Amino acid sequence: MRPVSVSGPAPTLSAVPCAMADRTLPPRIDLVVTDLDGTLWDGTGVIHPRTLRALSILGAALVPVLAATGRRARSTWPVMEVNGVALPGVFLDGAIGLEFGATTPFNRHAFSPAAAAEVLKTLEELGISPCINVDDPGRDVVLGEHPLTHPEYLRRVGPWVREEDPWTAVRTLSVLAFTLLGGEPSLIRTLAAQVTARSPAAAAISTDRTYGGLHLSFRALGVSKWAGVLAFCAARGLDAGRVLAIGDSDNDVELLEGAGFALAVADASAAVLACADQVLAPASEGGWAEIVELLGLSGG
Repeated sequence: MRPVSVSGPAPTLSAVPCAMADRTLPPRIDLVVTDLDGTLWDGTGVIHPRTLRALSILGAALVPVLAATGRRARSTWPVMEVNGVALPGVFLDGAIGLEFGATTPFNRHAFSPAAAAEVLKTLEELGISPCINVDDPGRDVVLGEHPLTHPEYLRRVGPWVREEDPWTAVRTLSVLAFTLLGGEPSLIRTLAAQVTARSPAAAAISTDRTYGGLHLSFRALGVSKWAGVLAFCAARGLDAGRVLAIGDSDNDVELLEGAGFALAVADASAAVLACADQVLAPASEGGWAEIVELLGLSGG
């Protein structure tokens, strides 16, 4: 790829530095990594026209853009298509990485059967029935009898649900994540702490901008959006020290801490704002487009 060089004084932006920032923009950016809900697009799944123009400018400059999201690939790609974009992505908070529309991953990190069974056992002991995300090119969701997740999500995911009970799934399928969508915040945070204390799993929490409340996922230990970014960089021959990343929710913190330069949108969580080097306008206002100015490109 032809990296973008940034030279001269920093451009003047509407973005403001975070009070805790101590990093400067690397002299060259090899990759832009972006969260989706509430960052690249708004809560209704619409990408602002300014942001669409910025994506085109980055594409013309041969700067790759990678999505990093808690979503499944199959729930992400239709939203991308409606907006006219086709980005590679790190999905389920880093459990799997796929080029747009592909079935062969560039990165995949599933639970071992024993670890998946232990997580499911813990959840059931706590009275929780999750959605189980499995690695399958067709139907990739397994549901318990009464899954604790938003009913509208259950309706939408219906075509992708496998007719298997959860215990068969964890013993015979490749489990990528356990997820709960649209949960009440205090319940979700308590549940995350209880499960990670009792089973071999890491928790990722994000604001659920589609259903309200919080989105909670449990992933295998060592899995994160940043780990997925490192796998993408290795596959593409990119310098992981020259990554610019932007996000809005707590599940983006590891990503922003790993990136060479970290951005947040103005309505991000407190944890994200605390580790951001610059704060941009919200997705609904096209704040993402200011990345073009940060990189010294024209037309944003």
